[in-house]
Amino acid sequence: MRSAQFTFREFAGIFRRRKKIFILPTILIAALAGIGAYMLPSKFESSTTILLQREEIVNPLLSYAEAMSMATEDRLQTFNEIIYSRTTIQRLIDSLGLGTKAKNEDQRQALVDAITHNITTERRGGDSFRLTYVDTDPVRAQKAAAAISNLFISTLISVKGMKNEFTVQFFEKKLEDIRQKFEESQKQVVSILGQRLSTMPTESRMAYSQVEDVERQIASLDLKIKNYQQQLDVLKTFPYAIHTEDGKQSLFDLQRQDIPFASDLRLLVTKYDDDLHRYTPQYPEVGKLETQILDLLQRMRNAVEQEIDQDRPQLMELEKKRSDLLENIKQSSLSEKANEDKESDYGIYQKMYDEMKVKLEQAKTERDLESRGANQFVVLDPPLVPSHPTKPNRMMIIIGGLCLGLFVGFLSAIFKEMLDTTIRAPRDIEVFQKPVIAFITDGNEESFN
Repeated sequence: MRSAQFTFREFAGIFRRRKKIFILPTILIAALAGIGAYMLPSKFESSTTILLQREEIVNPLLSYAEAMSMATEDRLQTFNEIIYSRTTIQRLIDSLGLGTKAKNEDQRQALVDAITHNITTERRGGDSFRLTYVDTDPVRAQKAAAAISNLFISTLISVKGMKNEFTVQFFEKKLEDIRQKFEESQKQVVSILGQRLSTMPTESRMAYSQVEDVERQIASLDLKIKNYQQQLDVLKTFPYAIHTEDGKQSLFDLQRQDIPFASDLRLLVTKYDDDLHRYTPQYPEVGKLETQILDLLQRMRNAVEQEIDQDRPQLMELEKKRSDLLENIKQSSLSEKANEDKESDYGIYQKMYDEMKVKLEQAKTERDLESRGANQFVVLDPPLVPSHPTKPNRMMIIIGGLCLGLFVGFLSAIFKEMLDTTIRAPRDIEVFQKPVIAFITDGNEESFN
């Protein structure tokens, strides 16, 4: 019995008999792959790399190492959340002018999904990120990559700004609470010292009078700072609030306040209100007045911030002077042992108050630095308009189609050969366990050799 293994000659015979079955799928699939490769739209890819620099000012509630670690982790965790958020995608759609194509909610959602799939993000190193946008239009791909990076930076700055603003508000509230307790404790100490006034030396009596004078100055300056801080909070709501009813009311309130440029604001707001009653907000003169008002509000905000920055050191100096005077009076008092508990509370609250002022200044410094947070972001590779499409790879598609066609043709030829019951060689009859009686030549002389 012959070996069951196929020889090269038998394989060649199979190929000759089944070459149509072998070649036809190969040509057909390769042709379809080629047609599909050239029918697919060209896609262009534009990329940009963003570096996030480390912060030098840390959260006063944390140690330096903890703050650095948390800052880095927060950035790493929020990168993709910001990039792929629906708000960011919707703003990107609006900036590219694609929103007009969506007529209903289903179409808008489909557009959001399509845009999301065009974005690819990659973390590169510790604090650098790479984002890529793919589009059929090379110019739009570049614009989209630039827009996404700008949206990410502005969103992260806004989020950090809100976080720092909440931190400052927290410390301001805690400082105010401690200050009230400190003031109450201080009044008790002053009252005690006032009761001792008759037994005090002449120098202590003069110092006590100075304490009262300093307290009046502190109260006046503190009231001014609080009023300025309230007006500053109102000024920070502009320009977003100018078209709201609360914003218009705030304009009328601001012009009556004792703050810089209030008289200039009064003239503009009066004319602005008069024009709004006569014209629509789209009227050019109204728009011009809005611009002038917003510019003036920005100058008012800067002036108020400058006044607060100038008054706060003066207030701290007066408070320090008051504390020193009280300490001198206490040390020179003839009855120092009296009311020791109240004086001890005064010392504790004074220490807490001083520490909280330091923390508040640290939080404000961090907030002010974050307000200029765009400097923390460095665009290492700005997006460029791609000159060549990156997708599809037509040559690879054609080669893949050719390989698939060869594979399908080979399987088809083998399958067809296995289904063929024609007897062509002794091995084809051996499976029936019958003897070979004779061979009939097919006319080829090689068969007699």
